[in-house]
Amino acid sequence: MAMFMYVYRIFISLLLILVHCEVTVEQATHGPLRSICTVTKHNTSRSEIPPLAREDEDVITELLRCKSTVLRPSCLITGSNSKVTCDCYVENHTRCRVVEMDFSNRRIEGWIPNNIGNLKYLTTLNLDGNKLRGPIPDSFENLTRLTHISLCKNMFDGIIPPNLKSLESLEILELSYNLLSGNISELGGIGTLTELNLADNQLSGELPDSLTSFVNLEELQLQNNEFVGALPSSFYSLVNLKTFDVRGNNLSGKIPDFTEGWKNLLIMNLMGNNFSAPLPHKFTELKNLAQLYISDLVEEHSSPLVGEHSFPDLSKMKSLKTLTLRNCSLNTGIPDWIWTIPHLEYLDLSFNNLSGVIPDTVQESLKFIFLRKNKFTGRIPAWADHHPYVDLSENHFNLSLKNTKNHNFNQFACCLNETEEVAKRDQVDLHCRNGAQLNDHLYINCGGVSASVYGNVYEADVQEEGGSTFFMSNNLNWGYSSMGTSLWAKRDRYTLNDVCEVHTGEAELYGTARLSSISLKYYGFCLVPGTYKVILHFADISKRKHRLSHGKTRRVFDIVIQGIKVEPSFNIEAEGEGKAVNEPITKEYSAEVHNNLLEIHLYWSGKGSILYPSDNYGPLISAITVTLDQSHLSLGVLVGISGSALLFLTLFIVFSWMYQEKLRREDQEIEFYPGGLYNYRKIKAATNNFDDKNRLGEGGFGTVYKGTLSNGAAIAVKKLSTTKEGMNEFMEKSRRITGMKHPNLVTLMGCCAGKNKLLLIYEYIGTKSLQDALFGPEELRPTLDWPTRYRICLGVAEGLSFLHEGSKHKIIHGNIKPENILLDDDLNPKIYDFGFAKIYQKQKSEGTMSYLAPEVKDRALEANADVYSFGVVMLIIFSRRRISTPGAGGGDREYLVDQAQIMNRKGHLLNLLEDIQNCNWVEADIVLRLAIQCIDTPPFRPTMSEVVEVLRKERSIETILNKSKGDCSAEE
Repeated sequence: MAMFMYVYRIFISLLLILVHCEVTVEQATHGPLRSICTVTKHNTSRSEIPPLAREDEDVITELLRCKSTVLRPSCLITGSNSKVTCDCYVENHTRCRVVEMDFSNRRIEGWIPNNIGNLKYLTTLNLDGNKLRGPIPDSFENLTRLTHISLCKNMFDGIIPPNLKSLESLEILELSYNLLSGNISELGGIGTLTELNLADNQLSGELPDSLTSFVNLEELQLQNNEFVGALPSSFYSLVNLKTFDVRGNNLSGKIPDFTEGWKNLLIMNLMGNNFSAPLPHKFTELKNLAQLYISDLVEEHSSPLVGEHSFPDLSKMKSLKTLTLRNCSLNTGIPDWIWTIPHLEYLDLSFNNLSGVIPDTVQESLKFIFLRKNKFTGRIPAWADHHPYVDLSENHFNLSLKNTKNHNFNQFACCLNETEEVAKRDQVDLHCRNGAQLNDHLYINCGGVSASVYGNVYEADVQEEGGSTFFMSNNLNWGYSSMGTSLWAKRDRYTLNDVCEVHTGEAELYGTARLSSISLKYYGFCLVPGTYKVILHFADISKRKHRLSHGKTRRVFDIVIQGIKVEPSFNIEAEGEGKAVNEPITKEYSAEVHNNLLEIHLYWSGKGSILYPSDNYGPLISAITVTLDQSHLSLGVLVGISGSALLFLTLFIVFSWMYQEKLRREDQEIEFYPGGLYNYRKIKAATNNFDDKNRLGEGGFGTVYKGTLSNGAAIAVKKLSTTKEGMNEFMEKSRRITGMKHPNLVTLMGCCAGKNKLLLIYEYIGTKSLQDALFGPEELRPTLDWPTRYRICLGVAEGLSFLHEGSKHKIIHGNIKPENILLDDDLNPKIYDFGFAKIYQKQKSEGTMSYLAPEVKDRALEANADVYSFGVVMLIIFSRRRISTPGAGGGDREYLVDQAQIMNRKGHLLNLLEDIQNCNWVEADIVLRLAIQCIDTPPFRPTMSEVVEVLRKERSIETILNKSKGDCSAEE
């Protein structure tokens, strides 16, 4: 007992010593605020805490707009994320003074009060992420103890007060993402400054020599302003620099050799300026450099060496991880040492004139390789199909890679001497040299489903891929080629959807968009030669939820049509200034088409914001309208067109009359999409007359065959029997879903009919289904560890969510089960068999009753029936139990749904899990509870979009329990 008391006294003594040094309390105030100090440093041996200085309290009260006796919730300081540190020692405990103040991300409106200069003991001020506006007060010069000022992501305007140079203790000055203007020639003299961040403002003028007075400067960030002129040679003296970023200005002249003094440099970004070629060749001394970004150098045509620009020597940069030398007029080969830099991850040498061959082996560390639009020759190496992002398009290679499985591998127009049928389709036919039908218009709904606007049908553009990819439309009359990845984004996004926010007559066009981080080229193929009116439709839907928190978004990119830069540094938001919120922007141009090909290029050179409010920067477009300009047609051409149209109409009538009886015969052949790719004869030939050797199996009232089209593309053909009466219903349903694309849906490529047979033509994925992976022969089953099962589950959910809510036509699958979920070679799921797909308010389902919701026996099929089926599939995925099994001792069959519900009521739901490799028990609890919620009664089931959000960890499962669901209008 004595020993215990001894230890207890020691513990209490130590505790009192700690409390004596610093305690956290609520500091009483004189005014309406209940408390201000969240941390108070004072001597606890005194009887009471000294009061906070009245002048300090007045500053905070005015800053938070809390002068009245009725206080808003935003006036609460204690208990929020804010921090106010008060020190009672600085005035010998007569009063307490504010020394640190952090009110970041509190949505404070208004301005900084001029009496802020009264906080004379303040050392740290953080007001990031608010809605403060107006100039920065001159009274800042009184805050002589300040070491850290951070006012980023507000709407401050005016100039930067030159008297800030009187703050001799200042170490960090951050004023990025505001509306500050003017020059910075008077900003200098703070020898203690280590970080200066003025990015994303409207600062202009030349970069002054006075910045060299910041002798201790380590970070200098001036990107996305309006600075002009050359980089001062005096910058050599900034020998402590680690980060130098002047991206997205209008700087010009030669790039100096920063080799004599900047040996500590880690990051250099010079993109998006007007620097002159060639590149300096003395970068080699920057041995610690990890990131180098240079792009779009300007040729000086007066130079005798114009165009003769070799690769700079970077061989000593062993720490290099990111290298961008895009559009820098390089025209030699790539040095061998580039491919052996040990830690290099990102390489962008696109839009140069580089030549030579690509080596057969490269560093495994390389993940992003962009070599678009050069002059490389030889064979494309096999490694290109295995690195995450590779773009070798628009080169002079001899032979492309076939049967590639990499969705982010772009080899469009890569090769000169192709002979294969696939290559002919991808390169020769683009210019319509084989007599294809010519068009005089093109309508594309970028990032969205097919839409009819003012009588014109805008074709769907919903493919999810876009990092480095080429996509060709089903009718082969247009395509896009995309390149890049968002280096600073949490995740890449290539399509955007924001239909909840748009309120215009063309909402279906401006509610979606396609974007790319660097280069996005749309091609119109097989166009009649002539002059075209090109209308580009824009609405920056990526920034709408941020529009109240910041003044500018600055998405900036170039628009190039037919190789002519028609719009340098186009800014969607700046173009729309003065217009109503959400009003779309259209830009109209004229373009000449001579070889049947139209090219629209949207290109990011490096200008504009990259981090705030949207880190998915780069080109963004909502729709494209291309029409032949009739005003440029001569009278003779117009007469010829009219005569041809009349002749065509006459021939059509005669043809229809002649073949009217033939079409009524029993062996008729019908294309539901006349002029499309598929008819009964072609599909019959592709499957070798539906040979049993090509039979893949049975599925949903039909037999599935593998086929090979004349261009080498593999397809899966589902053959169904029907009557003439069933033709119209089949045509209606199939028309709605043909061409829909999503990474987790098997694409229905087309359909046709003949001899009372209906044919559905799907993309060929393979024959392995989720049913096979779970219950097939054990020796043939793939390894289904926890991450794989979770990914399969999420993929199926995303596919169903797209069917229910992401497509123009709200579609119910009606027969979700493991047999109808195919797995590709990487075990990515694709939902199959839309033979049961029903449009909303249509008939009852004919699906497999073991997986269907109980209520569908008595009423029309609704979307939440798919949710029920998905819940059953979830249980099967994670338990590896069949939907039903024979009862013990020959009793009644036992059903998985019943077992799961019983285990859930007993609190033993996790016992349902199979012994899964690398099981994540936190995720296991979520997916099983989510499955139970999905098989609940209809009013309490979540929507598939809510399921996706839970699986993506974007919302808690508790938010959907008991059906607490919101709508999109409430989202921010």
